[in-house]
Amino acid sequence: MSEERLERALQEMKQEDVDAGTLEAARARAWDAVTDAAGASCAEFRPDFRAYLSGELAGNRRLLMDDHLSRCPACRVSLAEMKGERRVVAMPQRSSRRWVQWGSLAAAAALLFAVLYVGRDAIDSMMAPGGPRATVVSAAGGLYRLPGGALEAGASIGEKELVRTGPGAHAVLRLADGSIVDVNEGTELFVTAAWSGRAIHLQRGDVIVRAAKQRRGHLRVLTRDSIASVKGTVFAVSAGMGGSVVSVVEGSVAVSQPGSEVLLSPGEQAASNPALATSVEEAVAWSPSAEEYLAILASLVKIERQLAENLPRDMRTTSALLSYLPPGAVVYGAVPNLGGTLGQALGLAEQQSAENAAFGAWWNSETGLRLRQIVDRVQSVSSLLGDEIVFCAASPGSGEEVPMVMARVPSGRRAELASALDGLFAGTGEPAPPYSVSEDLMVVSNSPSNLAWALGHLGQGAGSAFAAAIGERYKRGVGWLIALDAPAEVKAASGDDAPPVELAGMIGMKYLFLEQRAPAGAEENELTLAFQGPRKGMASWLADTGSGGAAEYLPADALLAGYVSTREPWQLFQEFTALMTREEPTFDSHLAEANAKLGAGFMDDLTKAMGTEGAFAFNGFSVNGPTWVMAALANDPAVIDSSLQKLVETFNAELAPEDQGKRIVFGQESAGGRVWSTMKPASFPFGVTWTYDEGYMVAASDRAAAERAIGTRHGGSSLVWSSAFLGQLPSSAGMHPSAFAWLNTKGALGILSALSPNPALTKLLAERDPVLVIFDGAAERIHAASRTRLSGLIMDVMLLESLGRAREGLQTQTVGQ
Repeated sequence: MSEERLERALQEMKQEDVDAGTLEAARARAWDAVTDAAGASCAEFRPDFRAYLSGELAGNRRLLMDDHLSRCPACRVSLAEMKGERRVVAMPQRSSRRWVQWGSLAAAAALLFAVLYVGRDAIDSMMAPGGPRATVVSAAGGLYRLPGGALEAGASIGEKELVRTGPGAHAVLRLADGSIVDVNEGTELFVTAAWSGRAIHLQRGDVIVRAAKQRRGHLRVLTRDSIASVKGTVFAVSAGMGGSVVSVVEGSVAVSQPGSEVLLSPGEQAASNPALATSVEEAVAWSPSAEEYLAILASLVKIERQLAENLPRDMRTTSALLSYLPPGAVVYGAVPNLGGTLGQALGLAEQQSAENAAFGAWWNSETGLRLRQIVDRVQSVSSLLGDEIVFCAASPGSGEEVPMVMARVPSGRRAELASALDGLFAGTGEPAPPYSVSEDLMVVSNSPSNLAWALGHLGQGAGSAFAAAIGERYKRGVGWLIALDAPAEVKAASGDDAPPVELAGMIGMKYLFLEQRAPAGAEENELTLAFQGPRKGMASWLADTGSGGAAEYLPADALLAGYVSTREPWQLFQEFTALMTREEPTFDSHLAEANAKLGAGFMDDLTKAMGTEGAFAFNGFSVNGPTWVMAALANDPAVIDSSLQKLVETFNAELAPEDQGKRIVFGQESAGGRVWSTMKPASFPFGVTWTYDEGYMVAASDRAAAERAIGTRHGGSSLVWSSAFLGQLPSSAGMHPSAFAWLNTKGALGILSALSPNPALTKLLAERDPVLVIFDGAAERIHAASRTRLSGLIMDVMLLESLGRAREGLQTQTVGQ
């Protein structure tokens, strides 16, 4: 019903002459509906009152109980009586009749408010539009109304009618507001409607919702522990025994889960149980439209790659905005004005829409049109700004951080920029953030009070040590920059026991810098951790430099590889022991007990026998399982072998008779002029084999892999000398890096490429670059650098996950055939 028709109906109702009897009957029916709804709801929760008071009520049920108590005065009174808190207080009588009259009116108003409050859900439902709640668009494999039997295309689904899809089934429903719901096999749900919006109650299973634009209220998907609310977007919700997962494909979704409320953006996910988190690609892979999603993803990969090749490489060596830094700044971010790049992105998207039908359908849809409109509005603003845009957050001491965005205003463009900002914010459909535009500076914040504070304190932090450290980054050339004042953040989050906060405070971190630069004409990403004096604790474990000898055993075709050079292992073990003892006082006694069983000084002897560098590579799979190789410096091979043998003997001696199947078999033999040692669980097909070569312990999944690693070191094709590795070395890597991490994305994706159902994706695999991250240390800093584009890395992860789902789908089809 349109709002105009509703208004006319209300006017006609007001003008209608109703006799007293009819009015009294209607009032009685409304009262019965309200009180019955409240009574039914209360009856559901009152049996749990004692468990709630004793703290035994489970988390999800307790969350629902808190919500009910917040809305039900009757239940709060009952709960107070159980706790013994309710008491009657005699009130003095008022002598004035006027106060009696006002009290009567107040009591009546309070009673009316209580009735409306308690019965608000019932009233909301009573005002819902009529008609079916959903219509079946298609049903393959079995869609059933419970009870009531099978549903066919065109069938209507009413209020709270429970429907279920059978094994291997798939259905598509259209809600009364035009929203489309993809329903996976084994899914159970029902739909309700109210004046405030519609709701899909997902009992179990998976749905993908293409929400239509909501004229009033929100479309919600409710599970037993999550609520997802939208105005119009594409998102997926899954509910099972372990919890619920909400994944966003397009737009934004507000998600409420026990202990958290978040606003998700495209590609983001919220899981009520962290163990259930996967990826958005996996969340939608069951849909028949998954092929379409993969084709769209392939075009996005192409656009990202082409756009990265055309990004400006100029680096800024000074900043006119750093001088406006406010006091107490804890975060500083600077990016170049990418107005021209946005135009290139639109051009590349138009090109892909002509080449890829699936992407073209999405690009020319209402969603694509809205995206183009947003980009056009952003371009209209960016062309009126300077060459740099800065974001910063300051902590004025009130406990709340003040965010602000700054940009220079070209001369004479103030009025034009203000008009463009009004148009930009008006087009979002959201309230416009407060902003200020002067003749030379634009400042945007999130509230009028914060904007006033920012304008009143501009430049007062320009002389701080944090600003000086940022200035040093500009001197070496800046593309993108994010800087964090770690001590200030640690102090602000002093009540937060999250591991990153504790770690930052424990290792004495001073500043963190994330940068994207092009020092040699090629894009590089850098991470720098600066410390308050010489590195200490875990931050000191990384050596300043490494020889790289262990890395020479790694083959060039390794899919995943890593190398690290550390301080002496015995020093690391002592520091680790002290750290664990501080965290867990009983750790020291457990360690002493282990030493008593293994022999005095066992751990000291073993750690002193080990060297300061190691390398590892995963090569793939063979008929015997995963193949890998590891090389590490060995100061005393005899002590290492005898210690490992003693460890195996002690472990086996501790096993109970019924656990003898868990024994570890240790063996040694001589072959090819070397002594080969093996350790293998008696009931497990995989083990570890090792020998020694020129001061290095070479271990592998089998002897053949170890022999190949030794051959690689002595004239073979080593990873660190390969053209692929050298081509990815960042210019700031230095001669002797302390560590590196390597991912051969082409090889990793190639394992699955033959199973890819999408030719466009298969074609892209040959173009993926490997990922190399180099680490080096210094007395007061740790530095990491990579030539891998962050956007490209994200695309690699999405491709890998999508191909994995494609492989699983092909396996399922093969089993079915």
